[in-house]
Amino acid sequence: MAPNTKLALANALKQLLQKKFLDDITVKEIVEDCEVNRQTFYYHFQDIYDLLRWFLKQETELTLQGTDTWQDALMAAFRYIQENHVVIFHVFRSSGRDHLDCHFFTLSRSLCISLLKEASAGLTLSEKDSDFLIDFYMYAISGIMMGWLSNDMKEPPEQLAARISFLLEDEFRRVAVRFSQHPPLC
Repeated sequence: MAPNTKLALANALKQLLQKKFLDDITVKEIVEDCEVNRQTFYYHFQDIYDLLRWFLKQETELTLQGTDTWQDALMAAFRYIQENHVVIFHVFRSSGRDHLDCHFFTLSRSLCISLLKEASAGLTLSEKDSDFLIDFYMYAISGIMMGWLSNDMKEPPEQLAARISFLLEDEFRRVAVRFSQHPPLC
């Protein structure tokens, strides 16, 4: 019952986010939509932000399910944002923005881990250098996502994903080789 209840609460949040900003949504509205009591909500989640984190994690897993390459995953992420722009916008323009930012960081980090793993095959990179490269590109990709969202998603997601893919495909191998041959002094 617990996963279904959590999912029902997340679906209620998503429906409410299609109509209003996160800051305007109450636990009372969520539980009324699910026909459960407040105690049930607090059994599963500490607050609305905890539900939001869980919801974003579930949505990411669903979005990335079945993607075979990092390019497919990137495209799926941009399409999800575009298809759910009202929900995302209502979180983006609220006090839940930090959670959305973290969500974009997590998604971008996952993409970068996959890309670096693929690009550094046969090379020896220190954990510190790998983490640095992953973080560097994670911030770049998530920044592009947030900028695209805040700029009303004017560029088609296919075009944006293609530009990022074009930029990063050989770039990751280049920096992986460089770091493996001449690690920076630390």
